[in-house]
Amino acid sequence: MPEKSSRAGRRTARALPAEKTVRLPRIAKGRRPEFYEDPAIDQLFAIVTALTGEISVLFDRVDTLERLLTGARILRANAIEGHAPDAAAEAVRAQRRDELLRRVFAVLEIYAARKPPDRP
Repeated sequence: MPEKSSRAGRRTARALPAEKTVRLPRIAKGRRPEFYEDPAIDQLFAIVTALTGEISVLFDRVDTLERLLTGARILRANAIEGHAPDAAAEAVRAQRRDELLRRVFAVLEIYAARKPPDRP
């Protein structure tokens, strides 16, 4: 006879009312975990992970925009490849790139603020 599954230990997610949304801190407390002997490898891994998250979000947003615009027949499917941005758009993009680089490489600032461990 098969065992009955127990509900003990299961947790169900509950939706919070809008006025009780949870805000997570932007910087984690405590030490960042170290997996490799050389902290530079951990730093590189953190940067790659941050970039992967950024790229994933961008892919989804671009895909959504392209689908909405082509579906509404506002944009031809190949129009993006032929577009040349003006100076104002380039300025906005440059600022956005700077902000992205600050977010991605923030891990280096965190590590630089720590006192390096004494090594033999």
